[in-house]
Amino acid sequence: GASLTPPTDEVALSRDGWQASASASSSDDPPANAIDGDAATRWSLGHGMQSGDWFQLDLGSTQNFDQLVLDTTASSGDYVRQYEVYTSDDGTTWGKPVATGPGSTVTRIQLPPTTARYIRVVNKADSGSWWSLHDLSVLAPDGKAASSASETKGVQRKSATLPDGTR
Repeated sequence: GASLTPPTDEVALSRDGWQASASASSSDDPPANAIDGDAATRWSLGHGMQSGDWFQLDLGSTQNFDQLVLDTTASSGDYVRQYEVYTSDDGTTWGKPVATGPGSTVTRIQLPPTTARYIRVVNKADSGSWWSLHDLSVLAPDGKAASSASETKGVQRKSATLPDGTR
């Protein structure tokens, strides 16, 4: 009965103006299907997963966020096996990954508080399964993109890397 997902005050960003792209796609499952808000549609890679395949989201403008949720519930075997998340202000310069870890049917990725326009999720493991996304959500703190230590009673968000690479 335990839950590994902590309670959250995050709110989903509006999808207005979002555009999606990918390194490859099945002709029946374009990238836009992953952000249309309909769990019955999906984006799928169109071939077995290979390291380096990616899915990219253009938020339309610079946004503040701290979580991604990748949902493949309707295609439960088609989740990304190992991922890296990158962000960019211009869609060209990506820098180092802001999160890495293993995927699952519903992958909730905690990020450091981030301000960016573009998000790219890169697959880092091979699999015979096609990578699919039925829904991608980007979450932001509920009106609290930045807070001081006095507002948080001294609590700080920290990160760690586990032996299996989960961050």
